[in-house]
Amino acid sequence: MKRMYSALIGSCLAILCTAAVGCTRGQTAQTTQTAQTAAAQYAKVRDNFLAQQSYAFYGSTKLLAGETANGNVVSFSGQKNGNDTFLNVKLSFPDQKRVDSMSLLSKSRQLYARFDDKEAWQPVDKRDRALEQELANWHPDISFQQMDEMKSRIIPLQDTNPSDNLEAFRVTLDSNKLKSWLARQMKSQVGGQVQSTHAPRLKLAMQLSDGEWADMVRGARIQAAQTRKQIDEIIDHMEVDAEYTVYYDRHRMLPTSLVMNIRSEYDLDDQRVHEYSRVETFLQDYGREKPLPHP
Repeated sequence: MKRMYSALIGSCLAILCTAAVGCTRGQTAQTTQTAQTAAAQYAKVRDNFLAQQSYAFYGSTKLLAGETANGNVVSFSGQKNGNDTFLNVKLSFPDQKRVDSMSLLSKSRQLYARFDDKEAWQPVDKRDRALEQELANWHPDISFQQMDEMKSRIIPLQDTNPSDNLEAFRVTLDSNKLKSWLARQMKSQVGGQVQSTHAPRLKLAMQLSDGEWADMVRGARIQAAQTRKQIDEIIDHMEVDAEYTVYYDRHRMLPTSLVMNIRSEYDLDDQRVHEYSRVETFLQDYGREKPLPHP
């Protein structure tokens, strides 16, 4: 009797183990299939978007640092026609109760800028990286380039409203690649042959844009080595995480909006800053060219 009981228990355990292994394998297979589906959706949306010759876009950046919400610190709008792009940017400085407006025009491989609608367009020296950075900050093409270079995971999101023809996926970015990208952005402003009159916003750490290191950039070139060292120290002690949520039309497989959420923690002027920001970009008028300014 005892032998029969032991045999029965052994059989039950074997069945349970087999079922558990089967469930684990099934879950692993489902997870793998889900990841492959999300990656395929991402690739299709990206390729369709980058193939577009014209579209309009607009958006804003909201900043929340500590307990202080600064609202829209950047607002932007633009139009892409082929390889040419027009961008208008409004930069808000709440502490100074000031809003700076600027327009950038990339046309025939030349970048132009003006800081007042009444001014004439001025060509930007190709060695001046600051204004190129500002254009790259808010250009949707560069957002997809950033996703391609830094993606660590693509996650499909549940469709909560099947009737709106929209679906979404989330792209998490690699933290180390984000820090390297930010370091390159900061260092490109140091010791250049051309001293820019504009300090571009640092999208991954907005308040860092106006830190002490930025003041040193505008100082003598002899400070370049010291400034680069300070940048390395800032990056070494920084924590940054970011992700894109891409909403797209399921029929056209084209994005309707991009939402980038950024959380960063860094040292600024002898204080530890905890920053959360959100960059929202809306896309529309695919295939519709609109006249661009003539420089």
